[in-house]
Amino acid sequence: MNTQNQDDPRIKALQNYADVYASLTPGTLDALRAVTTPDICFTDPFTTLNGQDALCAYMGKMFENAEDAKFIISHHMISTDMGFLRWHFSAKIPVIGQWNFIGMSEVTFNADGTLIASHTDHWDSGSKFYAKIPVLGWFIRRLAKKVAH
Repeated sequence: MNTQNQDDPRIKALQNYADVYASLTPGTLDALRAVTTPDICFTDPFTTLNGQDALCAYMGKMFENAEDAKFIISHHMISTDMGFLRWHFSAKIPVIGQWNFIGMSEVTFNADGTLIASHTDHWDSGSKFYAKIPVLGWFIRRLAKKVAH
């Protein structure tokens, strides 16, 4: 049952944010500034950072290290005081080759619901990244197999 008020500014803020992420390129990184608060807190399995400058620099570094990096947003939803995005990421990474995985982002809004104040990514970095790195991956896969039995 969808009880969301279509006039809720968070709906538009989340859609705008999703649109920016889906169209991110090295040349569009500054678009993140229009949809986030100046002090945005961003967290993923690799880092936690604060502020638009840090977020733009971090995403810029991703494009330097990944060829054809792209987010495809498949779902978005608002629940109470949070928004959620489900996405598919793909890129070619020198160390592991083609990289594809699905993740979810949990976001919060500023007081008037017009901008994204925090972004926390949820995805399995163990099996989707570290296990694909030569040598290190062998150890991780072996450990995972032992824990599963």
